[in-house]
Amino acid sequence: MKTIGIITIHKIYNYGSVFQAFALQYICEKMGFKVEIIDYNFPNSFHAENKYQSNCNSQSNEPIWIKILFAKALLCQHQRISSFVRRFQYLSPNQYSSPADLKEERPTYDIYITGSDQLWNPRFCNGDPAFMLHFAPDRALKISYAASFGTNVLPKDLEPLYKKLLNRYAYISVRENSGKKVMKDIIGMESMVVLDPTLLLNQDEWNKIATSKKQLKKKYILCYYLNYTFNSFPYADNLAAYMQKLTGYEIVRVARPPHKLFVPHTHYRIGASPEEFLALIRDAEMVLTTSFHGTAFAINFGKPVFTIVKDRMASDNRLVSLMENLGMEQQVLSIKDSFPTVDKFTYDVEKVQRRLEILRQESKQYLFNALHHG
Repeated sequence: MKTIGIITIHKIYNYGSVFQAFALQYICEKMGFKVEIIDYNFPNSFHAENKYQSNCNSQSNEPIWIKILFAKALLCQHQRISSFVRRFQYLSPNQYSSPADLKEERPTYDIYITGSDQLWNPRFCNGDPAFMLHFAPDRALKISYAASFGTNVLPKDLEPLYKKLLNRYAYISVRENSGKKVMKDIIGMESMVVLDPTLLLNQDEWNKIATSKKQLKKKYILCYYLNYTFNSFPYADNLAAYMQKLTGYEIVRVARPPHKLFVPHTHYRIGASPEEFLALIRDAEMVLTTSFHGTAFAINFGKPVFTIVKDRMASDNRLVSLMENLGMEQQVLSIKDSFPTVDKFTYDVEKVQRRLEILRQESKQYLFNALHHG
């Protein structure tokens, strides 16, 4: 049985990151390989002094007293995410804390995969060569699956490094349409746009992991807002209040502390485990989110969803790209948009599911061909 080593961002306190790492591991294993996720710490000292990091204020500015109030719930969430990593991910025996560590004690596999997430985004990863498999032997088969640049333009001083290392790959796939253009314009290579690994698993497969028990008896709108790329407030909160008024549903907030308390008919599940998080999306009547993976899971479970972005034309267009590829552009809202009318609250779920299944099979076939080098 051939071995695969996957390098990705696999254990930060973010539901999407741990799920995408698990999903790629799961699919590769189903294709008949022995799989390990290389236990590479992120962030580490290499990422600490990132000159490409944006200085824009993306913080959502929750009041300090609210952060303190939810500190225990956040700690609980972090412990539960770490528990999920231990139980569901097959990690390499060695842990690595820098690109140099990987060079010095090179993990050995038949195939090396750069996994999904924004591994090639300089603003997040500082042009980390580890995520471009600088440590893998020249002759080893190197593949990327749904890697993301998160930008339309690479810094000029990083272009030679990216070109040198990415040219060593036999197969390159990316997660968004703009990434395909970057690969062609800068690296001079063709690549394929594939689905995020979480979308390679269907509803039934995720339901085997999700908590079976309903988290709330009443009908609710799930609000999953992240704040590390842009500040979606007060638009996101006002949108939720508008939806609640028109539907009469409760609101459930997950992942991050809210900006204000004492909002009627609102429930907080900040400490939710990954398994509970999946169930919260599965059982929601509607999902409002700024998150790529929040969007992906809502689509996968066939839920009415609105994805909030700062700007449809922004350089990090992975959300818009996904929605365009599924024909769901009307479900994308920028923070400058007026709120949707009731007739836009849903979409043709069956049509999107058919399209999703086509893209799922195409993405799986790409991965199968790459792994079998044919």
